[in-house]
Amino acid sequence: MNAAAQGMTIATMMLCGLAMGLAFDVYRVASHRFHVARWLLPALDAAYWAAATLGVFAVLLAVNQGEVRMYVFLGLGIGVTGYFGLLSPWMVRFTGKLIDVMKRLFLLVWKLVHTLLFVPAFGIVRLLAKLLDILFVVTAAVLLWAGKLLFKPVGALGRWLWARLLPVRRKLAPVADACRRFVERLRQIRDLFRKKD
Repeated sequence: MNAAAQGMTIATMMLCGLAMGLAFDVYRVASHRFHVARWLLPALDAAYWAAATLGVFAVLLAVNQGEVRMYVFLGLGIGVTGYFGLLSPWMVRFTGKLIDVMKRLFLLVWKLVHTLLFVPAFGIVRLLAKLLDILFVVTAAVLLWAGKLLFKPVGALGRWLWARLLPVRRKLAPVADACRRFVERLRQIRDLFRKKD
């Protein structure tokens, strides 16, 4: 490999080192600001390093067909060290402020959505529920009123029939009394068996 290709590889790896440092700072600040549980951090660290390794290898494939030489690690080391020595404090502050702005923006959008969509929707649902209650009460009142009107003639007819059936009722009274006594006797027998249990 010629010197120009090696120089290009070193420069690219330095940029990869800078990107790795930047990604690590963003990940570190975000996990702190979003209060990620401590037991999740090892898994997130492993995910970060896996993503960084795959990213560097993909860049290395594109730049020099994936040849891993000593100057590749030298370029990565210079990039990471340069980033943490020169840019890291500013990037940590910038990332923290950016996350705060994003949180505020998210809260603003959530409040707007809540105010413009959820509050009117809940109001409409409450209004519909009240209208349904009123409709139910009015319908029940109308049905009761109509029932009373309809049953007035039927009630008069029933009273007339009841009076006309008085001789039949008198003849059937002993049978009805016998049935009542029989049912009462059955209840007494049932109560007796329940007491024994």
